Amino acid sequence: MAKNKKQIITGIDVGTTKICSTVAQLEGSEIRILGTGWAVSKGLKKGVVISLSETIQSVRDSLEEAEKESQSIVESAYVSVGGSHVEGINCSGAADVRGKNGEISTEDIGRAVHSARSLDLPEDRTVIHVLTQDFEVDEQNGVVNPLGMNGRQLSVNLHLILNASAAVRNIVNAINKTGVLVDGVVMQQLASAEAVLSSDEKELGTVVVDIGGGTTDVAVYGQGSIWYSKVLPVGGNLVTKDIAIGLKAPLCEAEQLKREAGSVFPESVAAEELIEVSEIGTGRQRTVLRRTLCQIIQARCDELLKAVARITGEIVVRTDLISGVVLTGGGSLMDGIVDRAEQILQIPVRVGYPVNVVPHSHPAFHPAYSTALGLLKYARDIHSQVVPMAPDMALGMRSVGPSERVKNWLMEKIG
Repeated sequence: MAKNKKQIITGIDVGTTKICSTVAQLEGSEIRILGTGWAVSKGLKKGVVISLSETIQSVRDSLEEAEKESQSIVESAYVSVGGSHVEGINCSGAADVRGKNGEISTEDIGRAVHSARSLDLPEDRTVIHVLTQDFEVDEQNGVVNPLGMNGRQLSVNLHLILNASAAVRNIVNAINKTGVLVDGVVMQQLASAEAVLSSDEKELGTVVVDIGGGTTDVAVYGQGSIWYSKVLPVGGNLVTKDIAIGLKAPLCEAEQLKREAGSVFPESVAAEELIEVSEIGTGRQRTVLRRTLCQIIQARCDELLKAVARITGEIVVRTDLISGVVLTGGGSLMDGIVDRAEQILQIPVRVGYPVNVVPHSHPAFHPAYSTALGLLKYARDIHSQVVPMAPDMALGMRSVGPSERVKNWLMEKIG
């Protein structure tokens, strides 16, 4: 029996070190994974396309593997975007209630949102998400759904996600040239949060830290909404590069040493323990202290964690970070990083697995799949938050009128 095409959803995580594609079928509210594909990412640096042809080939390799495993043809997908050009800003707006007898209508909500979005943004920036934090009706704040309530003035707090227009175009273009339409682009940490956070963690206050190869993506949640987002220009690749420089080893070997012999606690390694390292250029074997390797790793990880600590110390949210920090992404499994994070951040820290999408026994139950799997949950639950792109940005995207998309976003978000 042929599968219903409308029930097939696909996510493509476009990362600096990997391209991960996931194909799933919706069975009621359940997401059933049909296939996954993984390819080394070439042509990208810190989330930015630097070689279109290499990026296209990497995406194609990942998709072909996912299509083969799922026995399906991918026609469209939700795609992750990241990089230091991604920026989150908070804004607010208000509108007088014009509904009959002071009853708040969808039109009133739309005008409040429009007021909040009326910012003077640079021409090279594109809004990719409009995320509602909360509403205020007259003097009553913390309102989740104001539709049908009575009042004279409606205010809204939003979190806007901006991206460099050219960066989005190039990612969308690369996907389109593989024959796949882009249903929408999703900020990486937003997708990861959908995979790893419980509703309680979003409500009580949690920081998601997605450690990727080129960057680390941070999102702060509280009262069920996102209140802060930032991309830090430090990732696993910088740790690898530091090892290669410090030990004068090839990059591929530095990565292997990081995974197999690395730790963020050099003091836990015996002072006399040695490891073998190939000399870059000559390939000659020599020995170095394993503790030296771990000292290099600790220095770079401390830089990352202290940057996160500055965020948790400075950001003002409307709730305490009761649930602490959730580390996810490939870099979250570095030996000792959870304990080191708790020492530096002084709050609880855990590793985030994609528990909201796949069971523990599934092969994709791994932090490195959090973004790709989160894209599937996002597509199922809250895809209406993807803001329509301008006509010149819609490279192969499905044609949906802006007014219809905004109406759908409002109705699905609040109702």
